[in-house]
Amino acid sequence: MTINKKVLSLPPYISTSWKNISSIRVENVNGLQVLKISLQDGTIIDIPNLEAKALEDIFEAHAQFIENEAAAPKKTKPLPHEFKNPFEMGGSLGLQEMSNLNLALQHDPMQSGAPSLPQDMITKISSVITSMGMKDEVKNMPKAEPHCNCPYCQIARAIQGDPQKTIEPVIEEEVSDEDLRFRDWDIENTGENLYNVVNPFNKNEHYQVFLGKPIGCTCGQENCEHIRSVLNS
Repeated sequence: MTINKKVLSLPPYISTSWKNISSIRVENVNGLQVLKISLQDGTIIDIPNLEAKALEDIFEAHAQFIENEAAAPKKTKPLPHEFKNPFEMGGSLGLQEMSNLNLALQHDPMQSGAPSLPQDMITKISSVITSMGMKDEVKNMPKAEPHCNCPYCQIARAIQGDPQKTIEPVIEEEVSDEDLRFRDWDIENTGENLYNVVNPFNKNEHYQVFLGKPIGCTCGQENCEHIRSVLNS
């Protein structure tokens, strides 16, 4: 039996590190105390008949492991502003600089909301990529993801350019002064001083206007709108 801050070994039931254990608890099963160990993969291991001292040591070791994990510094990915410029060490690229360059050539959705890299850095990296015999790599580079600002997408946009959006041309139809004038009636001269007046929206509504002496309209009204329309035309 081994119980310490790293390992729990209770042969023949279990022998593993604490990082593989998600929780431990004691349950009463048929009058017996059973230690139930839940693993990270969902497996539950039952260990009966442990002495009180062993149970105490197990719970204390597990608590110490959890405390140590909580206090340990978390490993996080470098932020975009921490991205190392491959040219910091001079004009040539060493192993570290090449590693940084390889990182920049990998799309990282976790940094999609990152701030923009300095323009001179993007320009220098783009120049190196296009001048290192990497034409095929550049040609086959995945397109920058829309709305993603990770280092890769920033560099891809600098090399490939933003996709050009096709804008349909707007065709403006010329409108004549004649079209701008609101038209109530269609008027046609059919003889001397004789005009046909037709409703453009209802061809069945039509009248004849005579501008001789006396002026009149087949609608039977004096000074009607049909006579006025002919006079104004």
